[in-house]
Amino acid sequence: MDECGDAGSAEEVPGILHLDMDAFFASVEVRDDPRLQGLPVVVGGSGARGVVAAASYPARTRGIRSAMPMASARRLAPDLVIVPPRIEHYRQISARVMELLGDVVADIEQISIDEAFLDVRGARRLFGAPEQIAELLRRRIREELGLPSSVGGSISRAVAKIASARAKPDGLLIVPAARTAAFLAPLPVSVISGIGPKAQEALARIGVRTIGELREIPRSALTRAVGPRAPEILALADGSDRTGLGHRTRDKSLGTERTWDADLTDPAEVRRAITQMADDVARQLRRGDVVTRTVVLKLRAPDGTTITRSSTWDQPTSSGERLREQVVPLWERERSTMRRVRLVGVRAAHLEPAAGTPVQSELNVRAAGWQDLEAAMDRALERFGTRSLGRGSTLVADDGAQRGPVDHAPDPAPESTAHPGEDGPHTRERDGR
Repeated sequence: MDECGDAGSAEEVPGILHLDMDAFFASVEVRDDPRLQGLPVVVGGSGARGVVAAASYPARTRGIRSAMPMASARRLAPDLVIVPPRIEHYRQISARVMELLGDVVADIEQISIDEAFLDVRGARRLFGAPEQIAELLRRRIREELGLPSSVGGSISRAVAKIASARAKPDGLLIVPAARTAAFLAPLPVSVISGIGPKAQEALARIGVRTIGELREIPRSALTRAVGPRAPEILALADGSDRTGLGHRTRDKSLGTERTWDADLTDPAEVRRAITQMADDVARQLRRGDVVTRTVVLKLRAPDGTTITRSSTWDQPTSSGERLREQVVPLWERERSTMRRVRLVGVRAAHLEPAAGTPVQSELNVRAAGWQDLEAAMDRALERFGTRSLGRGSTLVADDGAQRGPVDHAPDPAPESTAHPGEDGPHTRERDGR
C-alpha cells in the first residue's frame, strides 16, 4: 500500500474512495483463460472497422489503448490476441463486484460498469481506517472474483479518482487531507476533469502546465482559460474541495448500437438486428428499474449519411415487445432510401423511474404472455449468461447468412464500447469460443 504522507490522529479523514477495476474486460478474459496470462490481449472487434474496447497491461506496454483502431493495435503488436466482447458476462461480474462492495459499505455511487465511489466514513467503526477498508475490498475482489482493482482515497471524489489512476495497476493510494495540495501540485493540469485540450493549450500559453502553477495565476486568467468552472477547479487545485458522493441521477437515455464491417443489404437482417437491440435495451430498462416513452432508431449508410427517427407513446414501458412494435416500423419507413446499412442503433429516451410510474395494464393475453416471457428470459440470462437465448425470429441457422450476433455497447464508458467484426488474419482466439 502506498500512502501520501502521514495522517495525524486529529486530521480530517479521507473518507471518499474511488475503486476502479483494472483493464476490466481484458482482466476477465485473462482470468477465464489463464493461457492468456502475460500476453498482449485486447477485447474488441477484429474486422477492418474494429476498435479496442479494453487492453491488458501487457498490451498497454506496447502503446495500445482503449478506443484505438484495431488495425493500429495490430501494427504495434503483431502477436496481439483479440477476444470478442461478452458484454452480458461483464455486466454479471460487475453486479457481483457491486454486491461485494455493498457487503462492506452502505453509501456507494456506481458511475460505470467497472468503477464506483464509496463514502466509507460510516464503515470505520466496523472495518477500520479508509486504507484498511480499501485493502479489504481489494482483497475480497481478488480472492472471490480473481480480478485486480485499484483504489484511491481522499477528502473529495475528484482527488480520489486522480489517486486511483496514480495507483494503477493493482494498487492503493490514500491522500491525507493535509497533503492534498502537495500531492496535486506536480501533476499536469490535464488530470483535472473539465480541463480539456483547448483549456490546456490556453493555460500552456501563459506558462501553466501543472496544478501547482495553476494555483498561482490570477483568477481572471483562469476564468479566461477554463470558463465558469474556474472556482470549482481552483477549489480542487488548492485542496479545499470537499465534494462527496452525488445523488445518483438516472441517465436520460440508454441504448446500444453496432457497426458492421460489411454493409447490410438484406432488410430481414436489419430487422433482426433492430429486434435484438430492442430486447437488449428493454433488459437494460428493467435492470435499471426505469421505463421509457420514446424509442430512437439510428441508421448510418456506407457514405456516412446518418438518420435518426423516434416514436413516442402515452404509456411508459420496459417491454422489448413494446419497443419492437414501435421501432421496427421506423425502419420500414426508411427502407426505400436506406438500402445499404453500415450502423444500426436503438435507444430509449425520456426515462422515468419504474417505481410510482403508472404503466399500462397488460389486459390482453398476448401482451401478458410477452411480459411473462421477458421476465423468464431475464432470469435465464442472469443465471446462464448465454447470448444464444432470444426470439425465434432473431436466431438464424449457422449457414453463413448471418454475420454473427449483434454485439451491444450499452454503456458510455470506454470499457463498454465495442464494434466487433469479422475475424482478421492476425486474430488468435481461444478454444471453445
